[in-house]
Amino acid sequence: MNLAMLFPQKIKDDHQYTNSIEFFQKLLRTGTPCKLEEEYPLVFRSEFKDRVFIKQINGEIVAGLGTLERLIEIEKDRRIRALFVGSVVTDPQRRLQGFQRELFHAVEEYAENEGLDLIVLWSSQLEFYEKLGFELAGMQATWMPQSRPKFDRKNHEVRMSRSRELPLSENHFRAFCAKTHRVDRSFDEMKHLWRIPKMWVASTENAYALLGKGEDFSDVCHEWAGPAEEVLACLDRLYEHEPRMKVMSPGVLHIEDERNVVSALEARNFECRLEYLGLIKSLKSKIKMQDFQPDHLKYPFFIWGLDSI
Repeated sequence: MNLAMLFPQKIKDDHQYTNSIEFFQKLLRTGTPCKLEEEYPLVFRSEFKDRVFIKQINGEIVAGLGTLERLIEIEKDRRIRALFVGSVVTDPQRRLQGFQRELFHAVEEYAENEGLDLIVLWSSQLEFYEKLGFELAGMQATWMPQSRPKFDRKNHEVRMSRSRELPLSENHFRAFCAKTHRVDRSFDEMKHLWRIPKMWVASTENAYALLGKGEDFSDVCHEWAGPAEEVLACLDRLYEHEPRMKVMSPGVLHIEDERNVVSALEARNFECRLEYLGLIKSLKSKIKMQDFQPDHLKYPFFIWGLDSI
């Protein structure tokens, strides 16, 4: 048997898990104290080792990626099953040998066998992933201040701390769950996500806003939730810390609090940049890719920052 042709597989045992964490950490997080199992706690912790795919040659890991299955509300009372893909990496000495293509064939075979509807990923390698059937799709907005904005927070006590210093409250979890057209999360999952390192949390009793996430989103507020006035108070506190901070929002707004936050950004002359949500591949003929295109957007869901991998 030619071991070089073995199909990529999910991690199966603790030994493979240990080796894979060392592989990913070395290639993706060199020179940083961030540990992948803390930065992506729903993917790289040992109890979730079967969410990681690896390619081995003679027992040596040469390429790998992480996955996360999520339910997404794409229309009112309608959810689909999506597989998020991230942390795609190949040993620099083994590139251009087709290992990433093999990994994605393995991922797609798994997703189809499990009856999943979509694969979603984030990457700048557009030409490569287009050859694998992915398309830029969906829509999100990034709001950029033209000067240091000011939001009224005199009626709200705003706490700001590192994520690990502030436990997730039931109120903040309910604020996230009040959103529509989003990824489903359990309270336990969000507790783990809330503890991602190098993330600032500004919060009131009923709202929160998050800045940074491990090595990602260093100057971006990638998630916020709660009553609009309290969210804006949280943003004001974050702007004291990072005056150049950008704010992400859904490309299509579905609830009043989100509309009111965005209206406040518009009133303060934020520049809005509409962008694709990511690279998406449909696995079901009933889900048409044209329905994810911004000019024909039938499924205007949004993936908030804590869920991206």
